[in-house]
Amino acid sequence: MNKSVLLAIAVVIGLGAWMASGMQEEAPDQVAAEPVVEEKPLMKVKVQDSDATKVQQLVKVQGQVEANRTLEVKVEIDGRVSGLPVDEGQRLAAGDNLIEISADYRSAQLAEAKALLKQRRSDLAASIKLKKRGLQSQNRVIADQAAVQAAQAQLARIEHEIKETRVVAPFDGVLNTRVVELGDFLQTGDVIGELVDDGTVKITGQVPQHSVGRLQENQNVEAELNNGLQLTGKLSYISPVADAVTRSYRVEVQIPNPDHLRIIGLSATLLLPAGEQMGHLLPGSVLGLDEAGNLRVKLVDRDNRVSNARVEIIRTDQRGFWLSGLDENVRVIMVGQEFVASGEEIDPVTDVDLAVSASDSTQGG
Repeated sequence: MNKSVLLAIAVVIGLGAWMASGMQEEAPDQVAAEPVVEEKPLMKVKVQDSDATKVQQLVKVQGQVEANRTLEVKVEIDGRVSGLPVDEGQRLAAGDNLIEISADYRSAQLAEAKALLKQRRSDLAASIKLKKRGLQSQNRVIADQAAVQAAQAQLARIEHEIKETRVVAPFDGVLNTRVVELGDFLQTGDVIGELVDDGTVKITGQVPQHSVGRLQENQNVEAELNNGLQLTGKLSYISPVADAVTRSYRVEVQIPNPDHLRIIGLSATLLLPAGEQMGHLLPGSVLGLDEAGNLRVKLVDRDNRVSNARVEIIRTDQRGFWLSGLDENVRVIMVGQEFVASGEEIDPVTDVDLAVSASDSTQGG
């Protein structure tokens, strides 16, 4: 071969060796360039362990405050008003005068009735003596006895009328209204005013038929008035018969009112005790709705997976809601429940964990 051919062959061989060495060097780089798949970190949520406790069930009833007793005071005799010793709004003790009615001719009638009774008794005594001597019939004695009784009845009527010229308060209370004035002529049965006993008040309401069976008389009852005042009383009465229209039962709660607060007529809310039930006290922020529109909370099981639990509200509290439907011991998702789904594995964190993490960060800083 001539030199040019040999040189060309040598160049080709050299070029092939160079390309081969380059491909061998690139192979490790290509392997290193392949992407590495990293595992997605678990969602962190704040959880809290909750233990069930006994909670008092309550039946909430809307009602109104009424006076313990309210009486329309009426007169029992005819006559003219001669005295008005008390005014509207004045407080009275039992036996105090409300009004005075003129006695007029009744004093003379009293004297006449006494004299007539004396005469009738004398006639009866004479008849009895004559009867013993056989000079008087038995019928005459009976007639004289009847005359004595009639005279006694007439005297008693006059004495009662004179007594009723003073109309007195039958119980302690306040004269709420007075509808007569000095000089008015009254007839038997006329109303003179309204007397209200406000030393004790009662709050009345209607309890649904499905709840009345859980109530017991003499239980303590909390009541809140529409002016914000909170009172405590006793469940004094549960109607034995349901209302014919609403099928609800009337209840009364007696509440002492020694300071005579002006609360009669106000609206009120009664919280009636209705037995005990096991429940969990949780904040309203943990509550949500499932697809059917039922209340639910999200829990964490032993495998750190999310589950839904349907719940019902037993009662409300200033700290949250008492809920039924959960097991005795549960771990509830408190923060982050909106970002996790049922069955998802999560990384639960408690307040203790957060406190330890914060302490480590402070010490590290």
